[in-house]
Amino acid sequence: MAVQLINIGNVANDGTGDDLREAMIKINNNFEELDLRDDEATSASNLGDVGEGLFLRRNVYDLEFKKISAGANVTLTADDDKIVIASDSGVSDLTINCDIGSVVLDDSASLQISGGTDISTFLENGVLTISYAGVTDLVSDTTPQLSADLDAQTNNLLNVGTISTSGVTGPLTGNVTGDVTGDVTGNLTGNVTGDVTGLVHGIDIRTIAGDDQADFGAINPVIENLFQYVILNTDIDWGSFTAPNTASFDLGSFAT
Repeated sequence: MAVQLINIGNVANDGTGDDLREAMIKINNNFEELDLRDDEATSASNLGDVGEGLFLRRNVYDLEFKKISAGANVTLTADDDKIVIASDSGVSDLTINCDIGSVVLDDSASLQISGGTDISTFLENGVLTISYAGVTDLVSDTTPQLSADLDAQTNNLLNVGTISTSGVTGPLTGNVTGDVTGDVTGNLTGNVTGDVTGLVHGIDIRTIAGDDQADFGAINPVIENLFQYVILNTDIDWGSFTAPNTASFDLGSFAT
């Protein structure tokens, strides 16, 4: 029941207010209402399932609440009916770490990203692009070098010019045009056009053309009859050095 108000009229004894009995009834009812009320049940609650509650406890008739305190980069502004909580819009500190060195940027610092040799950097629509304009393939490199062995994975090397090496191990198949410098270990199949410098089966073939070369002079045949003429002008296949013809043929002695 709500507390009842006593009508006292406009002026004293004007007959518009409650009579004495009615006024006393309201007074009694109001006392009963106040007596029935349990002030110990008055409390406050923190609503919601998440977040930090503001109400702390009730101390007799005093409801105690926690204070709101501003942390780092946060400001509080209060007036008669509200508290405004505001945070700084920017990042206060940003640490940039590199392979060599680091830097801490505050809200007033800036970081410059510069390119090196053949490297350029530019920003467009908030995107940082790092571009490299140097040589990225062998065809563009005028002085290519290897820092380790090259594995061709059984692929061929085509259109090779002069090969200068300290040693070739393995079979060489095809025509070799140009100078071959160094020892060749393995099979050499095909034609070699140019100088071959090195040992062949452990022998320096250049000594054949030196002072020790075998000079048999010219062979001047002397034809004495028709049979010798036919033999001289008829090609005979003597086979090869590894598979010679089994026929025996004696030309006599060489004359110098």
